[in-house]
Amino acid sequence: MIVANPAPLDTSYVPEKLFFRDDKIAAIRSAVLAPAGNGISNNIIIHGDSGTGKTSTVKFLMRENKSIIYENALSFRNVKNLLEHVISRLGKPVSYHGLSYSEIFSMLNSIISFRGDIVLVIDEATGFLKGDTAGLYNLFRASEIYGAGLSTILISIESPFMYMERKYGTIVELKFNKYSSDEIQRIITDRASMALEPGTCTDSILGYISEISGKFGSARFAIELLQKAAYMAEYRLSKTIENDDVRSAVSLINPYITESKLSLLDRRELVILLAICILLPDTLYVDVPSIEKEVQLQGEEYGIQYKKTEIYRVIRKLESLDIISSSLKSSGNRSGVSKLVSINDVPVSILSIKIRDLISRL
Repeated sequence: MIVANPAPLDTSYVPEKLFFRDDKIAAIRSAVLAPAGNGISNNIIIHGDSGTGKTSTVKFLMRENKSIIYENALSFRNVKNLLEHVISRLGKPVSYHGLSYSEIFSMLNSIISFRGDIVLVIDEATGFLKGDTAGLYNLFRASEIYGAGLSTILISIESPFMYMERKYGTIVELKFNKYSSDEIQRIITDRASMALEPGTCTDSILGYISEISGKFGSARFAIELLQKAAYMAEYRLSKTIENDDVRSAVSLINPYITESKLSLLDRRELVILLAICILLPDTLYVDVPSIEKEVQLQGEEYGIQYKKTEIYRVIRKLESLDIISSSLKSSGNRSGVSKLVSINDVPVSILSIKIRDLISRL
């Protein structure tokens, strides 16, 4: 068994410690939570790419602040429906829909006077930002129009201010930037320590997952990769997670290599790609000189001779098609840098079978 505790591998899991988001936590406390505790209503919009910790940060704060109420906008047609649901959730069932905003905020005010301040979090709010301007106007200006002691935190992937006008009043903006590869590695190292049996996932595998996920800056993507790779390894009855388990996970989450891309390659190009696959099962990267040698061996098998210039040209084409990825590594001496080639998006064992089948039909 590799997975000892599956909970930390769930993307909805909120850990006891949020790495690299202390500044965001402090900003939300200062801009909304502290003023709300003193009877002052404020609004903040959090935005940033998927997997940058927006929702996790708010849910982390919910543990310490009982005034926060979380809702997902995707469950509602508009702001009014969401607010009616909040009222029912807080113990005042709404017998019919179609209340006016004056009635809605009057009911919310009576709830607030009984239970204290409310900080309403609306996640996945991009649809409201684009399509319910009237609802947002009433929500953001509820304090001055209806005397409502309601603060709001909206969470959106897109920057909201392309859709918003000055009429909404003063709104604090908080952008969540993408995680770096190093930050992602720290996050998934923590998750692995909580979720996996000791010794089942090496630092090399965690670094590989972090490097792939670093292209997107998404911790969520990395955690999902770790989860699926672990279950792939368990399915194989392996005691450890291997490189191809990670590649299999990528192919499930974000499948880039397709039959259509392979169909863009001729027989000679497919043999070069096959040579790269043959070198990669037990390693993450392979250098170009090793590829050249393996290409010549595979060329002999298929009756093809190659010049170095052709091999270099095909490697560049494979990069342009996103079939392979490459990086430069300093050799630490006068020879300068070497080019390292990898395949991240599909298990090379499966890709090799597909390539051999295509070659046999050409």
